[in-house]
Amino acid sequence: MKTYDFAPIAAREYPTVKILDHPYIWGGVEFCLNVSEKAYAKDLDVAMKEHGIQWLHCPVSEDEGADWLDSLKRGLVALRDAHMAGKKMVVHCDGGNNRSRSFVEAFYLMLTGGNYHDEYRGEYNHLIYNCKIGHLPPLEELEQSIRKLITIG
Repeated sequence: MKTYDFAPIAAREYPTVKILDHPYIWGGVEFCLNVSEKAYAKDLDVAMKEHGIQWLHCPVSEDEGADWLDSLKRGLVALRDAHMAGKKMVVHCDGGNNRSRSFVEAFYLMLTGGNYHDEYRGEYNHLIYNCKIGHLPPLEELEQSIRKLITIG
């Protein structure tokens, strides 16, 4: 599985039972963060367990006015713990293009203190875009919130 260069983490689209068997896409994954609004159906939950994948559902909506901060904090703590345990991780939403990448970029910010360069809709990255449209607090406030998570244990 191709991952980001800063951690064993990937952003993906919503999985299917069949795709979990694909070694290039899901091979070796041990932790999955679902940021889609959709919870897993029973067959997908069973398949995740059969593949030894622990998961957490932190739903976020792309609807106007949706607030992502609580889900982001819970997700970052889970990613941090999985990373510290040496686990290969996947974050997914529905299409794998905005919410999942925003969480990965927030994780990068948490690990490095910097913003991951990944152009999105004319912005420096997905995270900054979602701060500007109101899904997340202003970037400076968000950065302070994320830094506090580093000390949670």
